[in-house]
Amino acid sequence: MKLSSLLRALMHGGTGVAFAVLLPRALSLAAQWVLALSSQPAALAALANYMSRGMVVVSLVHAGLSPILARRTRALATRAGRALAGGALAMIAALAFSITLAHELALGLGGAAGLITAFFSACTLLSAASPSLWPLFQREGRYLRSLAVLLVFSPGASMLGALAGLPGAVATAIGLAGASPALLLLRPTRLRRAARYAMTIIRRSIPYSIATFATVVVYPISLSVNQEHIGEHRVGQQVLYWSFALALSNASQAFAARAVSGASSSGDEATWQARALRAWLPSAVALWAVGALIYALFAIPIPWIPHTGAARDAMTATMLVSVAGPLVTDTLCVYFSGPRSRRALPIGSVLSSACVAGCLLLAPAPMVRHFGVFGPSVLVGVARLAFVLDAPVRRYTLGAMFLLIAAFAAALALGQGVSF
Repeated sequence: MKLSSLLRALMHGGTGVAFAVLLPRALSLAAQWVLALSSQPAALAALANYMSRGMVVVSLVHAGLSPILARRTRALATRAGRALAGGALAMIAALAFSITLAHELALGLGGAAGLITAFFSACTLLSAASPSLWPLFQREGRYLRSLAVLLVFSPGASMLGALAGLPGAVATAIGLAGASPALLLLRPTRLRRAARYAMTIIRRSIPYSIATFATVVVYPISLSVNQEHIGEHRVGQQVLYWSFALALSNASQAFAARAVSGASSSGDEATWQARALRAWLPSAVALWAVGALIYALFAIPIPWIPHTGAARDAMTATMLVSVAGPLVTDTLCVYFSGPRSRRALPIGSVLSSACVAGCLLLAPAPMVRHFGVFGPSVLVGVARLAFVLDAPVRRYTLGAMFLLIAAFAAALALGQGVSF
């Protein structure tokens, strides 16, 4: 196979979607490094402030946007459907902008900084839809052109802003890069229909976002408890490893968005859900293999590779299982759960989060020793699989839950934990 044919095949499958989804995140980190090297630490702190504060308001619907739109393949195949989706997303983004701006002007950063934060909030919401939009651009032959638009903003504009030492410009450019797929959908449409569709998207997104947020809530508690017991150095090593696990989870959801988008164009929901899940499974296995390789680099000294095994004192046996947790549980709960799970999943996720948080507060030592910083979040993710009730995928979710629990039990039996 020629190199050009291989690249074309990769760019038009799930790999292409994963690449386009992860690229803005990688370029964002690169811009932050350049800003840190070219200006004062205060500039990087200002950028982090814009980005973190801008993500607060959109967290309630952020995680659910892409799976909702990925199931609308037939509607997005028409020009009117794409215009309606673009108008609805623009209205939701305008709402996020208004709420964030009002909060920042009244109680937050105020002035130009508040305006930048609000703009980044709107862009963050639009970027949440990108995993479901890249498959659309692939089918229409607009993938490379859309990718070129993204690259104009980042690394193009974001690097210029970083070199000039302007954190506001960097935040704006990074936000526009992530939002560019949704911005390309904007067309004239009827405002009343777009407003109704926006409300439908919000209503259906909230349960998925609650299920995702429940795994995040225990993380600050776990971070504080781990810092108290094992120190900041080993916590930092675990957090670095966790960043790779999050990237693998994002890639897994990109593959799932591609599978759902391709399968939902024909057949009823029960049929296409099972078909999409089977299409996604090989990528999940491959991503877990990548996670296992990363674990080996952190935990096992390899003579011909420098710095490998440097974090072995901070690594537990359960972390080899935990790296597979988010890429499996987040994807199954968000992309493959259907109408029957919309009520049970958020309730079960909140209950699971409360139980794990209670264990962290009441018996922190065993949790820290065996599960580390991010293991508790993974445990919440595994427990919420029991609340995915839709018949087509229930046997897959129960099977994944059984395998993860068995893998955790085997890892605990090995007894490799972090010493205090």
